[in-house]
Amino acid sequence: MRRLAIALVLLPLAVCEPAAAAEKNGITPLSPKAGSSVEKGKSPTFRGKVVGPGTVWVHVCRSARRRADGTICSTASIGEATTRRGVFRFRPKFFDYGSFWLNVPGTYHWQAHRIDCAGGTEDCKQEGPVVRFRVR
Repeated sequence: MRRLAIALVLLPLAVCEPAAAAEKNGITPLSPKAGSSVEKGKSPTFRGKVVGPGTVWVHVCRSARRRADGTICSTASIGEATTRRGVFRFRPKFFDYGSFWLNVPGTYHWQAHRIDCAGGTEDCKQEGPVVRFRVR
């Protein structure tokens, strides 16, 4: 009976955990989804939901390692997303040469963050979760 009571208490926590991890600072990544692949030689559209004010930026990098400000590097691509009705979109410009990141298969990471300095905070970058995807 005790095991059943513990399971009933922990079950809602396990169900809610993935949803909570998918959103951070009002940013919910939609696509490309974690673990998905984009076709080599094509420029994907990075999309997500955003709640709150501020300009949304998207960083794409080989590494998921965060810098001191909480964002990942932007060596593969960086760009300002357009936001409409709470949904942001960013499509990186494609360059057709062999060493361009969208022509090099491998694992990449993307992260959206918004810049909002309202409320007297020192950290204006409100970063979202890091999402891993593959170029195949």
